[in-house]
Amino acid sequence: MWLKSLAAFVWGLLLAVCLVLLVFRLLPLGVDTKLLIGMLLGFCLWVTVMAYCYSRNTAKAASIVCGKWFAVTAVANVLLFYIPVY
Repeated sequence: MWLKSLAAFVWGLLLAVCLVLLVFRLLPLGVDTKLLIGMLLGFCLWVTVMAYCYSRNTAKAASIVCGKWFAVTAVANVLLFYIPVY
């Protein structure tokens, strides 16, 4: 159970940050609105990923799926970082 808790915490934090960064980069709103949406969405995503990790049978099974999602969002963040959004 401790391994699933650790995996859920780490993957939830990483995926929430990556996904909120994507949304923050793509929304054409003011900074204050982006921050509000980012905080609300980030917490909801973190809780969702943690619940998903707890629903898997092992920490390894959860880490494989979350690792794939992290790779996709990390690549998307890198690509969007080098494409200027005005």
